[in-house]
Amino acid sequence: MKKNILTVLFAVINLIAFAQTEYDALKLTQTDISGSARYMGMGGAFGALGGDATALKDNPAGLGVFRSSEIATTVNMMVQNTNAIWDGTSFKENINNLKMNNFSYVMASPRWDEKNSGLLCSNFSFTYDRLHNFNRKINAQASLSPYSITDFLAAFSDGYSKEALMESDAQKDPYLNPNNAWLSVLGFQNLLINPLAGNKWASVLNKDEKVSPSSYISESGALNEYGIGWGGNFNNNLYIGANLNMEDLTYYLTSSYGEKFANGGGLNMKTKLVQTGVGFNLKLGVIYLPTNSLRLGVSVHTPTFYSISESSNVDLQTSETSNPYLPLSDYTHDFKVQSAFQAQASAAYLFGKKGLISAEYNFVNYPGMRLGTDNGDDQYFQDYNQSMGKVLKNSQTYKVGAEFKLSPSFALRGGYAIMTAATNPDYKQGKSLILNTANTNTEYFSQYDTKYLTCGFGYREAGWFIDFAYALKTQNEDMYPFQILESKSNVITNVVTPASVKTNTNNILVTLGIKL
Repeated sequence: MKKNILTVLFAVINLIAFAQTEYDALKLTQTDISGSARYMGMGGAFGALGGDATALKDNPAGLGVFRSSEIATTVNMMVQNTNAIWDGTSFKENINNLKMNNFSYVMASPRWDEKNSGLLCSNFSFTYDRLHNFNRKINAQASLSPYSITDFLAAFSDGYSKEALMESDAQKDPYLNPNNAWLSVLGFQNLLINPLAGNKWASVLNKDEKVSPSSYISESGALNEYGIGWGGNFNNNLYIGANLNMEDLTYYLTSSYGEKFANGGGLNMKTKLVQTGVGFNLKLGVIYLPTNSLRLGVSVHTPTFYSISESSNVDLQTSETSNPYLPLSDYTHDFKVQSAFQAQASAAYLFGKKGLISAEYNFVNYPGMRLGTDNGDDQYFQDYNQSMGKVLKNSQTYKVGAEFKLSPSFALRGGYAIMTAATNPDYKQGKSLILNTANTNTEYFSQYDTKYLTCGFGYREAGWFIDFAYALKTQNEDMYPFQILESKSNVITNVVTPASVKTNTNNILVTLGIKL
């Protein structure tokens, strides 16, 4: 099956290449709207309010608002369903789990001399927040497709000689050759691609032979943040805060892609990936009260600087060979990621003691993210870093929330938020892998806007409080199993039909707090 296929190839470098692309950097660092039940009940629009420990991850100045010390924790029951539609065929997957979303300790320290101006209160905090839950399962299957992953393997392998991908006295294991791509070795050694003249390659399938593809993805893990903060109250109308944070990343992926060939036979390729890492960032914020009713907030978040370790391997079963030729061991390496810079602006209006309305805007500079090697070689990821602005775009999050008090102790809440997509819809070339990469998970996601609809209620007494919330997160994406690029009207486009993936995540939250 020959087609007019173009691939984007990068220069070969003298070591097995890392697996990271722009899409991978986004996946590891993008965060959810998450927090306490009160925070979530109001759509996360807490930047100008303060008084909630989970809002310190947005605006640390909120720590200065606390008048007393407290301990609080949140339990979250997640019920998630993911529906994938591919070529008119629909499959659903469900996940249920119970997690602790956050824990916080706030130590309020009013000045002993009871001053009326200047620094009136100096507060400290320790917080734990789950910023992102990676747990998800996707099952996508299509009836017939004119594009096979063997086409991708053939196009991707152009430039390799047959001798480079085979065993010899000088090369006992072609997977260990630092100039070889694991995908190319997989394709050739397992008889999925055939060599042509001039170091060209062709799919093993007949011309115009179609396939029935299937893709199953299982993700798990979380991005957690541990913070130490300080917040000060100046003159009861100016609050300043700072948080120093450590982020803990764990991500697990099992990606299984299969095909049934129309003329008989097929393949199934399974990739296992484990990524763990630690990062650090600093957050600074201010809240100002021009009047007793109006609150204004701003904050900035430095990029998080991650050091990440990765381990991956691949298994391939194919009808073309009964004894698949596979890597003997996992591929492991370390790399670095610099996440996006963020800035936030917020405002809130309080209607005396009856309630409030709040709004927040969040700007995230995803094109500013950077990938790096463990030894600081910036040249290594130069192509990916230069193309961040083509593949990704700035994202904005808009939040609105309200609270109405039916009594001094009981309050009703509601909120809405929308997070614009971080992937650039004008970029059509997909996930371009470095020629000699060890990466074998070829799938990638193109995002649409993510929406949150929330509600909740809470009860407060002098020494304790309890809050409940429900939050529905709706996320739409296009999932591409791999890329096959064709030039149409001088525009290079991935012509593989994606699966449409819709994920509804229902979160039921309960927060319990004790005033000290």
